[in-house]
Amino acid sequence: MKQLRLTSALLVLLMAFVITSCSKKDEPEPSMGDQVAGTYTLTKVTVSGFTADMPFTNPTTGVTLSGKIVATKVADDKATAILTLTDKDASGKVTDDVSNLGEVTLKKAATGEIEAYSGTIKVATYTGGVLTISAVDADLGAISFVGKKN
Repeated sequence: MKQLRLTSALLVLLMAFVITSCSKKDEPEPSMGDQVAGTYTLTKVTVSGFTADMPFTNPTTGVTLSGKIVATKVADDKATAILTLTDKDASGKVTDDVSNLGEVTLKKAATGEIEAYSGTIKVATYTGGVLTISAVDADLGAISFVGKKN
């Protein structure tokens, strides 16, 4: 009888070891293009050092500025983006300014961020559902748009 209990106990321990040592394989990480693709609501805009949370209402004119970025996968390592800035004046009239930001090449940084390059110039970063696009305008200087994925 002792032999049967010992054998049963060893069998239970062996089964427990086998079950715990087997793990599910990790799902493969989606491509960079898949991770970046989506619609982002602008949360912050910086122009020449002035930062505003979005939507932003100009206290003088009453115009409210909001916006979105739509990023589309072109390939596993390429994407395009369209930026739409929306002005809503005090009377409720809405005006959209749409800019095609073009195609970028995506690269994974050592930090885990996805970086977007136009040629050799880094123009955007993506991490944790937040996309930051940076540019330099001849008239306005440095501009950055920060959007949170919907």
